[in-house]
Amino acid sequence: MGDVVVIILAAGKGTRMKSDKAKVLHELAGMCMIRYVVETALAVAAEVVVVIGHQAEAVRKALSDHPSLQFALQKEQLGTGHAVMTAMALIADTVRDAVILCGDTPLIRAQTIEALIKQHRARQVDLTLATTRLDEPFGYGRIISDARRRVMRIVEQSDASESEQKIHTVNTGTYCVKAAFLRRFLPDLTDNNAQGEFYLTDVVEKAYQQGIPAAVVEVSNSLEVLGINTMDELARAEASLRDLVDHGG
Repeated sequence: MGDVVVIILAAGKGTRMKSDKAKVLHELAGMCMIRYVVETALAVAAEVVVVIGHQAEAVRKALSDHPSLQFALQKEQLGTGHAVMTAMALIADTVRDAVILCGDTPLIRAQTIEALIKQHRARQVDLTLATTRLDEPFGYGRIISDARRRVMRIVEQSDASESEQKIHTVNTGTYCVKAAFLRRFLPDLTDNNAQGEFYLTDVVEKAYQQGIPAAVVEVSNSLEVLGINTMDELARAEASLRDLVDHGG
Protein backbone atom coordinates (compact mmCIF):
# COMPACT_ATOMS: atom_id res chain seq x y z
CA MET A 1 0.00 0.00 0.00
CA GLY A 2 1.72 3.15 -1.22
CA ASP A 3 -0.22 5.60 0.95
CA VAL A 4 0.43 3.75 4.23
CA VAL A 5 3.48 4.02 6.46
CA VAL A 6 4.27 1.59 9.27
CA ILE A 7 5.93 3.06 12.36
CA ILE A 8 7.63 0.54 14.63
CA LEU A 9 8.39 1.63 18.18
CA ALA A 10 11.71 0.07 19.17
CA ALA A 11 13.50 2.65 21.32
CA GLY A 12 12.95 1.22 24.80
CA LYS A 13 15.35 -0.72 26.98
CA GLY A 14 12.88 -3.26 28.38
CA THR A 15 13.97 -3.28 32.02
CA ARG A 16 11.69 -6.21 32.93
CA MET A 17 13.80 -8.47 30.71
CA LYS A 18 16.56 -8.08 33.33
CA SER A 19 19.17 -8.03 30.58
CA ASP A 20 21.78 -5.58 29.31
CA LYS A 21 20.54 -6.19 25.77
CA ALA A 22 17.82 -3.97 24.30
CA LYS A 23 14.51 -5.82 24.44
CA VAL A 24 13.90 -5.90 20.67
CA LEU A 25 17.29 -7.58 20.12
CA HIS A 26 16.37 -10.68 22.11
CA GLU A 27 16.02 -13.70 19.86
CA LEU A 28 13.28 -16.15 19.00
CA ALA A 29 14.31 -19.20 17.01
CA GLY A 30 17.64 -17.61 16.18
CA MET A 31 16.34 -14.23 14.98
CA CYS A 32 15.89 -11.05 17.01
CA MET A 33 12.29 -10.05 17.59
CA ILE A 34 12.52 -6.69 15.80
CA ARG A 35 13.34 -8.50 12.54
CA TYR A 36 10.07 -10.42 12.68
CA VAL A 37 8.11 -7.20 13.13
CA VAL A 38 10.01 -5.39 10.35
CA GLU A 39 9.58 -8.22 7.84
CA THR A 40 5.86 -8.41 8.58
CA ALA A 41 5.55 -4.63 8.18
CA LEU A 42 7.39 -4.70 4.86
CA ALA A 43 4.94 -7.31 3.62
CA VAL A 44 2.18 -4.71 4.12
CA ALA A 45 3.80 -1.35 3.29
CA ALA A 46 6.79 -0.16 1.28
CA GLU A 47 7.54 2.63 3.75
CA VAL A 48 8.57 1.55 7.25
CA VAL A 49 10.05 3.83 9.92
CA VAL A 50 11.73 2.28 12.96
CA VAL A 51 12.01 4.47 16.05
CA ILE A 52 15.26 3.63 17.82
CA GLY A 53 16.87 4.88 21.01
CA HIS A 54 18.39 2.42 23.47
CA GLN A 55 21.33 0.65 21.76
CA ALA A 56 20.31 2.40 18.56
CA GLU A 57 23.33 1.36 16.52
CA ALA A 58 22.93 -2.31 17.47
CA VAL A 59 19.30 -2.19 16.30
CA ARG A 60 20.35 -0.54 13.02
CA LYS A 61 22.96 -3.24 12.50
CA ALA A 62 20.45 -6.02 13.17
CA LEU A 63 18.28 -4.58 10.38
CA SER A 64 21.06 -3.63 7.96
CA ASP A 65 19.89 -6.05 5.27
CA HIS A 66 16.68 -4.02 4.83
CA PRO A 67 18.03 -0.89 3.10
CA SER A 68 14.59 0.61 2.50
CA LEU A 69 14.01 1.17 6.22
CA GLN A 70 14.07 4.65 7.68
CA PHE A 71 15.25 5.22 11.25
CA ALA A 72 14.03 7.94 13.62
CA LEU A 73 16.28 8.47 16.63
CA GLN A 74 14.42 9.13 19.88
CA LYS A 75 17.30 10.52 21.94
CA GLU A 76 15.23 10.62 25.13
CA GLN A 77 12.57 7.97 25.72
CA LEU A 78 9.73 10.28 26.75
CA GLY A 79 6.86 7.93 25.91
CA THR A 80 5.03 6.45 22.96
CA GLY A 81 3.48 9.75 21.88
CA HIS A 82 6.91 11.36 21.73
CA ALA A 83 8.25 8.35 19.79
CA VAL A 84 5.57 8.73 17.12
CA MET A 85 6.23 12.48 16.91
CA THR A 86 9.88 11.64 16.24
CA ALA A 87 8.86 9.33 13.39
CA MET A 88 6.35 11.75 11.85
CA ALA A 89 9.18 14.14 10.99
CA LEU A 90 10.28 11.63 8.32
CA ILE A 91 6.86 10.97 6.82
CA ALA A 92 5.71 12.60 3.58
CA ASP A 93 2.51 14.63 3.34
CA THR A 94 1.20 12.14 0.76
CA VAL A 95 0.86 9.40 3.40
CA ARG A 96 -2.78 8.78 4.22
CA ASP A 97 -2.59 6.44 7.20
CA ALA A 98 0.04 5.34 9.70
CA VAL A 99 0.06 1.88 11.24
CA ILE A 100 1.83 1.92 14.60
CA LEU A 101 3.36 -1.33 15.86
CA CYS A 102 5.47 -2.23 18.85
CA GLY A 103 8.89 -3.71 18.17
CA ASP A 104 8.31 -6.41 20.79
CA THR A 105 5.38 -8.13 19.02
CA PRO A 106 7.20 -10.67 16.81
CA LEU A 107 4.13 -12.88 16.33
CA ILE A 108 1.93 -10.23 14.70
CA ARG A 109 0.78 -11.33 11.25
CA ALA A 110 0.51 -9.33 8.03
CA GLN A 111 -3.13 -10.45 7.74
CA THR A 112 -3.91 -8.83 11.09
CA ILE A 113 -2.35 -5.53 10.02
CA GLU A 114 -4.14 -5.61 6.66
CA ALA A 115 -7.47 -6.28 8.39
CA LEU A 116 -6.82 -3.33 10.72
CA ILE A 117 -6.21 -1.00 7.76
CA LYS A 118 -9.26 -2.32 5.90
CA GLN A 119 -11.58 -1.81 8.89
CA HIS A 120 -10.11 1.63 9.57
CA ARG A 121 -10.84 2.82 6.06
CA ALA A 122 -14.24 1.14 5.81
CA ARG A 123 -15.43 2.88 8.97
CA GLN A 124 -14.01 6.26 7.89
CA VAL A 125 -12.58 7.09 11.31
CA ASP A 126 -9.49 8.96 12.42
CA LEU A 127 -8.20 6.15 14.59
CA THR A 128 -8.63 2.38 14.89
CA LEU A 129 -7.32 0.34 17.80
CA ALA A 130 -6.38 -3.31 17.93
CA THR A 131 -7.65 -4.63 21.26
CA THR A 132 -7.78 -7.99 22.96
CA ARG A 133 -9.43 -9.50 26.05
CA LEU A 134 -7.43 -10.86 28.95
CA ASP A 135 -8.56 -12.83 31.98
CA GLU A 136 -5.73 -11.15 33.91
CA PRO A 137 -5.30 -7.67 32.41
CA PHE A 138 -2.85 -6.33 35.01
CA GLY A 139 -0.25 -4.05 33.47
CA TYR A 140 -2.17 -3.16 30.31
CA GLY A 141 -4.07 -0.02 29.35
CA ARG A 142 -7.83 -0.50 29.70
CA ILE A 143 -10.37 0.50 27.04
CA ILE A 144 -12.92 2.87 28.58
CA SER A 145 -16.25 3.11 26.72
CA ASP A 146 -19.35 5.25 27.13
CA ALA A 147 -22.95 4.05 27.51
CA ARG A 148 -23.18 3.60 23.73
CA ARG A 149 -20.02 1.44 23.77
CA ARG A 150 -17.99 4.10 21.99
CA VAL A 151 -14.34 4.28 22.99
CA MET A 152 -13.77 7.31 25.21
CA ARG A 153 -10.15 6.84 26.25
CA ILE A 154 -7.46 4.41 27.30
CA VAL A 155 -6.31 4.40 30.90
CA GLU A 156 -2.88 3.00 31.76
CA GLN A 157 -2.55 0.59 34.67
CA SER A 158 -0.73 3.12 36.83
CA ASP A 159 -3.49 5.71 36.33
CA ALA A 160 -6.53 3.37 36.48
CA SER A 161 -9.09 3.48 39.27
CA GLU A 162 -10.14 0.34 41.10
CA SER A 163 -13.22 -0.09 38.88
CA GLU A 164 -11.25 0.58 35.68
CA GLN A 165 -8.73 -2.08 36.65
CA LYS A 166 -11.54 -4.66 36.48
CA ILE A 167 -11.99 -4.05 32.72
CA HIS A 168 -10.75 -7.01 30.66
CA THR A 169 -10.53 -5.37 27.21
CA VAL A 170 -7.04 -3.95 26.81
CA ASN A 171 -5.04 -1.88 24.39
CA THR A 172 -2.41 -3.82 22.42
CA GLY A 173 -0.37 -0.83 21.27
CA THR A 174 -1.22 -1.49 17.61
CA TYR A 175 -3.10 1.27 15.79
CA CYS A 176 -4.08 2.58 12.39
CA VAL A 177 -4.36 6.37 12.41
CA LYS A 178 -4.89 9.05 9.79
CA ALA A 179 -1.57 10.83 9.35
CA ALA A 180 -3.32 14.22 9.33
CA PHE A 181 -4.91 13.43 12.70
CA LEU A 182 -1.51 12.60 14.20
CA ARG A 183 0.03 15.80 12.88
CA ARG A 184 -2.81 17.80 14.36
CA PHE A 185 -2.99 16.27 17.83
CA LEU A 186 0.43 14.87 18.75
CA PRO A 187 1.86 18.34 19.53
CA ASP A 188 -0.93 18.84 22.10
CA LEU A 189 -0.01 15.80 24.22
CA THR A 190 1.07 16.44 27.81
CA ASP A 191 3.02 14.36 30.32
CA ASN A 192 0.52 14.93 33.14
CA ASN A 193 0.32 11.31 34.31
CA ALA A 194 1.87 8.94 36.84
CA GLN A 195 4.78 8.06 34.53
CA GLY A 196 5.53 11.60 33.38
CA GLU A 197 5.44 10.46 29.74
CA PHE A 198 3.71 11.57 26.54
CA TYR A 199 1.22 8.75 25.96
CA LEU A 200 0.13 8.01 22.41
CA THR A 201 -3.03 6.60 23.97
CA ASP A 202 -4.15 10.13 24.84
CA VAL A 203 -5.06 10.75 21.18
CA VAL A 204 -7.96 8.30 21.69
CA GLU A 205 -9.66 10.82 23.96
CA LYS A 206 -8.97 13.53 21.36
CA ALA A 207 -10.82 11.49 18.72
CA TYR A 208 -13.78 11.01 21.06
CA GLN A 209 -13.91 14.74 21.82
CA GLN A 210 -13.93 15.46 18.07
CA GLY A 211 -17.08 13.35 17.71
CA ILE A 212 -15.37 10.60 15.73
CA PRO A 213 -14.52 7.97 18.35
CA ALA A 214 -11.88 5.37 17.68
CA ALA A 215 -13.02 2.16 16.04
CA VAL A 216 -11.95 -1.17 17.51
CA VAL A 217 -10.71 -4.39 15.94
CA GLU A 218 -10.54 -7.18 18.51
CA VAL A 219 -7.76 -9.73 18.04
CA SER A 220 -8.66 -13.11 19.48
CA ASN A 221 -5.10 -14.41 19.78
CA SER A 222 -3.64 -12.19 22.51
CA LEU A 223 -0.16 -13.67 22.14
CA GLU A 224 -0.01 -12.30 18.58
CA VAL A 225 -0.44 -8.67 19.57
CA LEU A 226 0.75 -8.24 23.14
CA GLY A 227 4.35 -7.26 23.67
CA ILE A 228 7.06 -9.45 25.16
CA ASN A 229 8.20 -7.94 28.45
CA THR A 230 9.88 -10.79 30.34
CA MET A 231 12.06 -13.80 29.63
CA ASP A 232 9.10 -16.06 30.45
CA GLU A 233 6.98 -14.30 27.81
CA LEU A 234 9.86 -14.63 25.36
CA ALA A 235 9.97 -18.39 25.96
CA ARG A 236 6.20 -18.66 25.46
CA ALA A 237 6.41 -16.72 22.20
CA GLU A 238 9.22 -18.93 20.93
CA ALA A 239 7.24 -22.06 21.78
CA SER A 240 4.23 -20.64 19.92
CA LEU A 241 6.41 -19.77 16.93
CA ARG A 242 7.92 -23.24 16.81
CA ASP A 243 4.45 -24.75 17.06
CA LEU A 244 3.33 -22.69 14.06
CA VAL A 245 6.35 -23.84 12.06
CA ASP A 246 5.82 -27.49 13.03
CA HIS A 247 2.20 -27.29 11.87
CA GLY A 248 2.91 -25.33 8.71
CA GLY A 249 1.34 -22.09 10.04
